[in-house]
Amino acid sequence: MKKPGFLLSVAIAASSAVILTSCGDYVGKEKTHPLFIKAGTAKNAGNYLEAAKYFEEFLTICPKSAETHFRLASLYGDNLDEPLKAVYHYRKYLELAPNDTTNADDINGFTELAKKRLYEKLKEEYKDNSANIALNEDLEKTKERLNKYVEYSKALENQNQLMKQRLREIADQRRARGNAARTDAPRAARPSSSAAPASGQPGATASPAARNTAPGVVGQSSTQSGNTASGTAGARLGTYTVKSGDTLIGISRKIYGSPKYYRQIAEANKGVIPASMQLRVGQVIRIPQLPAQSR
Repeated sequence: MKKPGFLLSVAIAASSAVILTSCGDYVGKEKTHPLFIKAGTAKNAGNYLEAAKYFEEFLTICPKSAETHFRLASLYGDNLDEPLKAVYHYRKYLELAPNDTTNADDINGFTELAKKRLYEKLKEEYKDNSANIALNEDLEKTKERLNKYVEYSKALENQNQLMKQRLREIADQRRARGNAARTDAPRAARPSSSAAPASGQPGATASPAARNTAPGVVGQSSTQSGNTASGTAGARLGTYTVKSGDTLIGISRKIYGSPKYYRQIAEANKGVIPASMQLRVGQVIRIPQLPAQSR
């Protein structure tokens, strides 16, 4: 009647001894441990998962056992087709047994075989993976959008440079007109004769009508517009702000009195007006001065 209690006491004592025993006590003597013995028995019986389980449990007690890592690597690589785990345990063996130069080359060879098997498994797993295909498609679309954004940014930068250049030109023109006005101011202060000088004679000034410009146009005076159609501002250098419904042909008719000069306007605005000649409302474009033979 006392036998079961006695056996239980022995089992508890053995378990306590295992727990209290340090890992160093089993390095090199793994085969004497009950878990190691169970693992070997399970492997010989073809129960590879059970054998791996016992070896893993033994590693929790003695993680520095190079022998156990080698046994697990062999199980995972040769019997369980788990190449990732095999690679890990082969490397742990080499780490824990650096002086084993005799078997190092073989272990490295086993590691390379396990890595190749891992590559084959991953390639097969992701070969027809729809999620992976979708991810690649999204990546290509993202690259395409990024390239378009870069192109747009470059075009916008070029347009900004043209606008800055044009603003500098306008500022120079205004500065020149201001200097000319200051130069002519003393002449304007002189007493005028009773008779106004004839047009074209020294001292004659342009009429207000000659100084007007077409609606939306900023630039030089229109003293050169005598040969244009009635109601137009003539061919002058300046800028024009695009309004709703405007086209290059319509602007040419409005500015020069003829629709045939729309290409000259497009040429003067390269980089601002696209090849399609589509205009945007509020866009500011240059109005070139036509050569004498064109007018």
